[in-house]
Formats: sequence, structure tokens, C-alpha cells
Amino acid sequence: MENIVKIDKNYLDEINLLDNIEYFGDWINNISSLNKNFSEAIPFDHLVIDNFLNETIANELYDKFPNEFSDWYKYENPIEFKYTYDKINNLDKTLNDFFYHLSCKKIIDIFRKITNIPDLTYDEYLHGAGLHCHPKNGRLNVHLDYEKHPITGKERRLNVIYFLTKDWKNEWNGQNELWDKNASHCVTKTNIKFNRAIIFRTNDISWHGLPEKITCPENHYRKTLAFYYVSPLSSSKNEKEYRKKAKYIITEENSKKNEGLKKLCEIRAIRRLTEEDIKLHYPYWKNVI
Repeated sequence: MENIVKIDKNYLDEINLLDNIEYFGDWINNISSLNKNFSEAIPFDHLVIDNFLNETIANELYDKFPNEFSDWYKYENPIEFKYTYDKINNLDKTLNDFFYHLSCKKIIDIFRKITNIPDLTYDEYLHGAGLHCHPKNGRLNVHLDYEKHPITGKERRLNVIYFLTKDWKNEWNGQNELWDKNASHCVTKTNIKFNRAIIFRTNDISWHGLPEKITCPENHYRKTLAFYYVSPLSSSKNEKEYRKKAKYIITEENSKKNEGLKKLCEIRAIRRLTEEDIKLHYPYWKNVI
């Protein structure tokens, strides 16, 4: 994923002139109740919103979502098995505009009111965001997201994960899991449903992931659009204490003694894993997925 600006400010100015409210579902008119639900949610602040987008827009996004992933970045290792793509300006306009509408002033103001984060803003780099896709055997171990943006130095504050899969069966797994502050157990799961979004605060206790192996048939995919909001740093830490990468943990009891897997989690907290890392520390992992 390239560290270049993805949100063009000139085009965003054009989007800001539109009636962005029409792009979204009716939830946008219930800010007060959403604020209450967000702040009272457990294990940490979050919301699940059905009919997140206008139904016509949602179906257009579904139709335009790619089904070919040869030029996507592929994470294929025992702690994260997914495909990602963030070059949004190469996408169909319908998909590209999704990220611009979430970056517009009106929507940012609404999320500020829902979350009580007054200085919330969009990330012009879409660092870690974009199109995400999990195939059969996909997973994403429980983790904390990066905390300090590697380019802007801003703090990641809010995740928006938008589901674009139709007819997903719960027995295939892939639910978004939110874990308790000690990362000892899952507190709540969000099932995959078309045009549903989960929005949650990111901080030092927002452990989340989809650690259960996805068992969907071949050529079926868990498709999502991911967008993250940031703000100027609100936490006071020594520079070395800030998470610059995601921090993964091992949750399965039968895997906690796997020293190779532990080593991969340690490396991933510093940088992306390489084929050499996997060959050295856990070369047989595909035999146990």
C-alpha cells in the first residue's frame, strides 16, 4: 500500500458542495440516540448501523466491487490472511466516491457529535483503509490498530467497517469480534450483513478482529470497505510507546505455546511480515489452517 495522498482536496471540495446527507441511510437523522448508544456500548464505544447507505448507492457499490485481485496487496500468513487495495483513484467512480463522502465536512461533523471527538478529521492517506477482502481460510487475529499515523503523526480514533457481501452464512465465520480490555475473551460479534457498518473507537483497549478461520466456499469473499478517522494526538506517551503498527495477540489456547507464531506477532508490531519470516518461524502453518 503506497504512502501517497489518496483524497484529492480539489475533488473533496466538489463533494462538499453536494447534499451528502442523501448518500446515507436514515440513521443520519438520529444523532442524539446514536451518541448515547455509542458511549454506552460494551466492551468499548461502538455502533452497528444497518442500511448505512442509500440502498441504490449500496447496490451500485456491490456491483462495482472487484472480483479479480491480482494487483491487490496480499497478506497471507497465520495471523492475517486478507487482500487489500487502497489506490482508490484507479477504481470505478462509485467506489472512489465512497471514501470522499466519508471525508466530507457534513459527515465528519456528524461523527464528531456521535463520538464526542471534536477534532475528528479524515486521513488523506487512507493508511490501512480502502477495499478489504477475505477469501476462504481468511482471518485477522485479535489486535489493536496502529495508534500514531506514520506520515502525519496524527492519532487513529475511529474505524468504519462497511460490509458489502450479500448472502453470507454465519457458519462461515468472519464476524467482527470485539474483545474485553484484557483481550481474554470475545464480548460481542457483529454478523456480516449487506449494507451494514460497524463504527468503533480505537484506543489502548479496543481489541478486535476476526480470528476464526473463514470457511466459505472457493470464490466467495468477505468484502468490506474500511475508512479510518484521525485527530491530533490526544495521548501523552514517549515516542517509543506509540503503536506505529498493529499489535496482534494469539487467542487460541492450543496456539499460545507456538513460539514461531509468537515471534511473527512480535515482528508484525514493527513491520509487515515477509516470506522469509514465515519460512523461518512458522513454515508449516498452511498445514494446520
